Formats: sequence, structure tokens, C-alpha cells
Amino acid sequence: MALSVVVFDVGETLVDEATTYERWEVEGATEFVFAERDLHADALPCFAALRSRGLRLGAAGNMYAHHEDFLRPHVDFVGSSERWGVEKPDPGFFAHLVEEAGAPAEEILYVGDRVDNDVVPALGAGLHAIRVRRGAHADVESPAGIVTIDSLDELAEAIARA
Repeated sequence: MALSVVVFDVGETLVDEATTYERWEVEGATEFVFAERDLHADALPCFAALRSRGLRLGAAGNMYAHHEDFLRPHVDFVGSSERWGVEKPDPGFFAHLVEEAGAPAEEILYVGDRVDNDVVPALGAGLHAIRVRRGAHADVESPAGIVTIDSLDELAEAIARA
């Protein structure tokens, strides 16, 4: 697969939502904005590994636009369903993603935790897709032929094998 861009879903793929929501409740949070501390431990090392291979990085998910800010220092572009006015799995979401990436769909890999909301619609939009099995949807089986990993630590190797 000849890739130039890897784009990550945000919720559960990059951000440990369950832990974050629990922490917000314990802290009595009144503002709900993701921060770098909410990232899964494997996210930033994965970014470094992919950048060392010359890949551009993006993050795009069904989220509020204010969640984009904490990701900007780590990726080349960020997109949110709120800013784009369309949510996954709508094909329009992936059309915005391709436009933001500035690369042909066939050069973009989308990495997400959900088969129904991330992987299948990304493939339908002409992108490549890899599933990371974690979060609330970890128990869902991946369809035959879907590359599935258990950690972002495995992503660079999975790309090299594909």
C-alpha cells in the first residue's frame, strides 16, 4: 500500500474516553475538553514512528470542534464532525477528510476502533483502513480481510505488511 497520509479517529482510537469520562466525574469537571493526558499511552510513540517513515498525520472524528486544539501540535491537520457539519459514517465526512489531507483517497489510511463507523465507511470512500481493537467496541469481530491490531504500537508494522 503506497501511503502518504495516516488519519486517526479520535474517540477510543487516540483518546481513552472511558478513563477520561471517569476522571471528569471524579474531578467534578464543568468544562469537557480533551487534553494530551487523555491520549492512550501508545498514541504519541505511534505518531513518532510514522513520522520517521515520512508519513503525514491527521486526526478526524465525530467530536466537537473545541477538541481539535489539543491534537494540533501532534498532527498535520485535524477535523471534527462539528466543524465539517457531517458525522461518520456519512460519506461526506470522508470527503472532507480527503480534502483536508490534500492527497488522493488511495494514499490515505484511516485508523479507527469501530468497524461500522470507521473502517467500513473509510473503505467505501476509497481509503485504506485498519482497525485498532479497544474501547467499547473491542468485542465486535472484524470482518474477514480487515487488518486489526490491538495497539497503536503495532500500526507501523501492520502498514509495512499490508
